[in-house]
Amino acid sequence: MQLAKGISWVNVNCVADAGAGRLTLVVDTVGEFTVDCPRTEARINVNQLDLAEGRKGRFHIETTDNVRWIASIQVPK
Repeated sequence: MQLAKGISWVNVNCVADAGAGRLTLVVDTVGEFTVDCPRTEARINVNQLDLAEGRKGRFHIETTDNVRWIASIQVPK
């Protein structure tokens, strides 16, 4: 994926099926952030990336099997 110069948004929604869960989203060459995923309701988390220059990178999720999640990244044109 190409991350453009400027502001990108990373959206993560998650919920744990049993107990509490945790999810880490890693954006290669940029950084990572961790979200607590409660059992009672979906957690909505929005993070802003303000890049001084464009970069190529992948994003991946690290979590346990009891966490359900969806993620999206919105990049500037």
